[in-house]
Amino acid sequence: MESAAQWIDLSGKVAHVTGGGKGIGEAIATALAMAGAKVMVSDINVASAQSVADAIGGEAMALDVTDRTAVDAAMADTVIRLGSLDILVNNAGVYLGFGGPVREITDAMWRTLWSVNVDGLFYCCRAAADIMIKADNGGRIINISSTQARTPGVGVTYDGSKAAVEQITKALALELAQYKINVNAIAPGPTWVNEGPAPETTGAPPNRTGDPLADTVADRIARLPVGRWADPIEQGKAAVFLASELSDFVTGCYLPVDGGWLVL
Repeated sequence: MESAAQWIDLSGKVAHVTGGGKGIGEAIATALAMAGAKVMVSDINVASAQSVADAIGGEAMALDVTDRTAVDAAMADTVIRLGSLDILVNNAGVYLGFGGPVREITDAMWRTLWSVNVDGLFYCCRAAADIMIKADNGGRIINISSTQARTPGVGVTYDGSKAAVEQITKALALELAQYKINVNAIAPGPTWVNEGPAPETTGAPPNRTGDPLADTVADRIARLPVGRWADPIEQGKAAVFLASELSDFVTGCYLPVDGGWLVL
């Protein structure tokens, strides 16, 4: 009789986690390794990637996801070094703080953020899909979006890019289902990735700054139903779910891991 433990076992699977050198990416790489996967950790900071890889028994490489040639080579190298590519987690991303007001957003700010959060994600999806289709063994693509895809607050640059990730995920899920490749997105809510303990959240109204972007986010954090920030490993657990047999019939999903952020 099959056990539930088998459904979550990623032994024999190879995962590539972009932006895996710190924060949510590090937690996702760790969680996938804990579930048995062999993990390639890539990051623009190769020292950070190597540190994570050493800790989880994985492999590491430098990768700038905005370089399409480098992305193609990185995905191919994952197969060469680890034997296959079964799971891609597109975690690499940039956040430039509150991005408004719109009149102060420069072309350089816009392109920097979109080139990583959208272009880079697309390059990785394209390269991984090609490998997975040719291998004819199915696969999983997990994109990291954000609750800001649906609740504006950080600014048009970031919020818009994460909304694009959600729609890219749905379109790819429809296209790649015929190849048994499931494509889903995780939408993290407030997740504490800095040093030290997360600050307390309270039910008290935040002090107003007059900035509608900052005030919207502060208000939601203060009213967060679970009353705390997420630990990055909780995003990792969601990635394990979407990478494992537990989610065989799940594709095109935008999965909020947000402590109730989107029900406010």
